[in-house]
Amino acid sequence: MTLPGVSLTFPPSGSGTEPLRTDVAAFIGRARRGPVTTPARVESWNDVVAVFGPPDGAAAMPYALRGFFENGGRTAWVLRVAGVSATATAPWTDRFLVVASSPGAWANGGRVAVRYQASSVAGPPAVSVRVLVPGEPPEFFAAAPGEVVARLASSRLIRLVPLTEEPEEPIPPGAPISMSWDLTLAGGSDTAPGPRDYAGAVTAQADLPEPALVALPDLGADLTGDEHTDAVRQLLATVAPLLDRLVLLDVPPVLSTADDVAAWVGTLAGSDEAAAAVYHPRLRAPALTGPGLRTVPASGHVAGLIARLDAERGAASTPANATLLDAVDLDAGYPEPQQVRLFEAGVNLVRCVRGRGLVVWGGRTLAADPNRRFIAHRRLLHLLVRAIRRVTSPLVFDVNTPELRLTLVRALTSVLLETFRTGALAGARPDQAFRIVCDETNNPPEQDPGRLVCAIEVAPAVPMEFIELRLVLGQDRGLEVIEA
Repeated sequence: MTLPGVSLTFPPSGSGTEPLRTDVAAFIGRARRGPVTTPARVESWNDVVAVFGPPDGAAAMPYALRGFFENGGRTAWVLRVAGVSATATAPWTDRFLVVASSPGAWANGGRVAVRYQASSVAGPPAVSVRVLVPGEPPEFFAAAPGEVVARLASSRLIRLVPLTEEPEEPIPPGAPISMSWDLTLAGGSDTAPGPRDYAGAVTAQADLPEPALVALPDLGADLTGDEHTDAVRQLLATVAPLLDRLVLLDVPPVLSTADDVAAWVGTLAGSDEAAAAVYHPRLRAPALTGPGLRTVPASGHVAGLIARLDAERGAASTPANATLLDAVDLDAGYPEPQQVRLFEAGVNLVRCVRGRGLVVWGGRTLAADPNRRFIAHRRLLHLLVRAIRRVTSPLVFDVNTPELRLTLVRALTSVLLETFRTGALAGARPDQAFRIVCDETNNPPEQDPGRLVCAIEVAPAVPMEFIELRLVLGQDRGLEVIEA
């Protein structure tokens, strides 16, 4: 502040990252504009539009993000993928270049009007810049000639790049009283993202400690055949060792029949299936660019639903039998025999239930092993891993002594007791729900003193998937209902 008064500052909403949360999602896909493969943290649909621009209808990720927030999601990390793309530019004098803020054709045809006014009775010299890009809200900036570059750094649409190592001021000495330039951005281009582009984004999201859910709503449209399968396998191989996040997969849009979908799921056998869950069919949601409906993948809406249930019930709740919002219909309907075929293949169905709307009807990962099958169990593991990392990180460099082992057991017990009280673990008493062994039985004296082993066993509560009732009609014509 240069003068007495009140200064208002609006910092970005929210606090720093919170690795213990299990309701944060990472989205990888296409967007109109924005940073490429650089994670951006958003906390609302307005944040999405501010960073990545208004949706143009070409990509599925904006619909997935809107579905995420409409279904109760609160925080997401977004990674835009793009192929080899050029950035739109326009020269300004022989000292500077006006450059679009991100690659792509979105800025082509954008107009930048620059006006210079020398000092006068009205005030000191000033440069004003008006930016008009099709489909974007207009922007206006005003600054002293020497501060234009810094001022435009806050623009969502353009940057001012010097063409020399030691640039002079944009307005040369002895300039006329007023000057004006009308520039047009051109040269931007887009290409579809390929396997390498998605691989880079997958690696980038793995470095983020906060996301617990991962969705790739454009993957099925950008990659097909073996390229798509290889990308999914690479994704699962990257995510599975982290033990702290779940991938929500969409069926490629070219697959329509239940047999085709089941065959595609079969191609993923042998990968880290417990790290992924498939949701199908695709949804019909209100279009973002005009009237009508748009077919969109289900992963974004389901991620929002999981985030909402996480806040209401905890991470170990089963994300099923709950209604999806911001969608009005299914893209495809399957008769019951085909629904059974999909369920047996490991696909979690979205069904249209009379009086309730679109309901998620399944809570399984792709794993065939019963111990790794349920999403509730996997997300319980993710929660425990995150909590254990938090309580053990301060102890990493301590000496391996009985006191350290006791401290570690106490910290882990507090985490597991809290989980037990929420009903996520089986058993009537804590000793039936979990066990921690961290003593000389798994840390013998001859063991490397820089290594400490702690064995944890938990008994997760098993979700009810089938409730069978038997109707018995007795000779006295009385009806009795028995739970089988």
